[in-house]
Amino acid sequence: MKARLGRQVTVLGVWGGDERAAFEEAVAPFTKETGISMAFEGTRDLPAVLTTRVEAGNPPDIAILPNPGQMVEFAKAGKLVDLSTFLDMEQLEKDIGKSGIEMGSYKGTFYGLFFKAAYKSLVWYNPKAFEAAGYTVPTTWDELVALSDKIVADGNVPWCIGIESGAASGWPATDWIEDIMLRTAGPEVYDKWVAHEIPWTDPAV
Repeated sequence: MKARLGRQVTVLGVWGGDERAAFEEAVAPFTKETGISMAFEGTRDLPAVLTTRVEAGNPPDIAILPNPGQMVEFAKAGKLVDLSTFLDMEQLEKDIGKSGIEMGSYKGTFYGLFFKAAYKSLVWYNPKAFEAAGYTVPTTWDELVALSDKIVADGNVPWCIGIESGAASGWPATDWIEDIMLRTAGPEVYDKWVAHEIPWTDPAV
């Protein structure tokens, strides 16, 4: 965010409870080394709170985002700081790779340092239950749909997805949609979708 750093850094993220405590513990050595303290604000409605803060001219110094989407929107609006002006980009590329830098960039300018990438769309199943029902593990999208229909026809429920997260409910489902888009439409179409170059009504979506 476009804010001048002083002796305290303000950070906005979603963490609370044990997650927040773990983050603050991880930051403690930085404070000890530099004398710069951190003021963390946690909210489960991060996109809305961050947008409101930015529009009001009161952004945090750092926002911890779950994906690059909102970062790109703020970059387009000229609300972010070019991190390459004070980071050693050669060393950073050695540390996180070229793809890591590209993920945090917009039109060649580096705005976001993503410290973690997580694959959250794994499908878990019960092998014993599958064997007892005579099901086989699908290997294609069509086979997955067919198996789901078969399980429904057998009087069972094929899917259970936990998406409740307070004000942020639904975000696990968006992760699934993103992965499905990548698998069925490919990265080029996915990038166009993220950049709003194709509408939600596009056949690929």
